[in-house]
Amino acid sequence: MLKHVKSVSRRGRVILVAALAAGGLLAATVASAGTILPGQYTLLDHPDGNLNPPPYGLRVDSLGYTFSVELGGVNVILDWDGGSTATITGTLYNNQTTDIWTVDYTLTGVVAAPASLGFSASAGSGVLTDPLLNDTVLTGEVNGSGSAFDFLADGFRLGGHPAFGDADTAVGRGWVEPAGSTDDWLVRAVPVPEPGTALLLGLGLAGLARRRR
Repeated sequence: MLKHVKSVSRRGRVILVAALAAGGLLAATVASAGTILPGQYTLLDHPDGNLNPPPYGLRVDSLGYTFSVELGGVNVILDWDGGSTATITGTLYNNQTTDIWTVDYTLTGVVAAPASLGFSASAGSGVLTDPLLNDTVLTGEVNGSGSAFDFLADGFRLGGHPAFGDADTAVGRGWVEPAGSTDDWLVRAVPVPEPGTALLLGLGLAGLARRRR
């Protein structure tokens, strides 16, 4: 047995190194607790919305609707490359009409927060589109904080909801016109793993399993 262990082929060692490297890269690409690195984030409903239940991530009182970013198989992605713009795109579940809408929203004037804690945006614009392809314009509204959208690793309003995160959880919140109406984003977020790195890790582990057999 000892002789067999010592005779592991160079190919096997390469596979092992590749698997370990892929695992390290995967860990490096996912923001750790308390940080928000440039990349893509899946948005999740926030448990502390004032109209919850049902849970939602976007509230548009001017339309009379709340929208879930999780229910009904929908998916919404925040994409930030570290620059001065970020986007929120995907599908939304209308809690009142139970149909699927789409959103395409661009944040501008993005400024990174210190210590990789996220960013704030000074403006936002885009559209909500219903199943009949009718568009509702979304325009960011600057609130008392001086921003139209904050995406920060601060666990905003999660203190009473420990099952959903803590003080380091990434939370996005933004405000949308018209003034005087409660139209806003309130979401949690988790990083989307790099698919290439995840694939490399899977191949490396598969190779190790074949080698063991």
